[in-house]
Amino acid sequence: MSDGPHRSLPMRPGWKRVAERAHNRNYEPSQVQEALLLALVNDCRIELSDSFVSSFYGAYGTLLKEDLPNQLEGLRGAAGAGLGRTVLDYAIQLVVSGETGADAAEHALRNALTDRAARCARQVEEHYRRTLKNRSTLDIRGRIEKAITGIEGLARQVLKLEPKTLKRTPSKHQGLDDGVPL
Repeated sequence: MSDGPHRSLPMRPGWKRVAERAHNRNYEPSQVQEALLLALVNDCRIELSDSFVSSFYGAYGTLLKEDLPNQLEGLRGAAGAGLGRTVLDYAIQLVVSGETGADAAEHALRNALTDRAARCARQVEEHYRRTLKNRSTLDIRGRIEKAITGIEGLARQVLKLEPKTLKRTPSKHQGLDDGVPL
């Protein structure tokens, strides 16, 4: 007997925790959401450097909005691979469509985080479908997608517009009093 298919999932530990909570119906949707937000925070911590985030947000304070796409393109080297490049892609799309204010930076980051969460949800679902032969995996992606709706404030925290409210590890139940909410 194994500990579950989430153990062999080729993802970071935070996403394995999301997979475990999404698969196990004993976890409430709020607990799936908590794990998802923590996984995204860890991805941001690993893939988005502080210098990139401050340069990215600072680019929106320039006086010449015509130069904004060039300034954003200039950040490609600092963006690294992965999430930083996705943020820049969304930011450039928003600038081309006419969004140039500070809200556009938050919007681009929120889109990139939503994109990352949706990609990981599909990867988790595919892994579970390959590993488990029964149809209990049909709702995993749905449970993760419901959790994605709660990432609104995360972009503001990453841009340091709001104080960080999330811990680094998800809450654990320690005793009988911490059981299932009634």
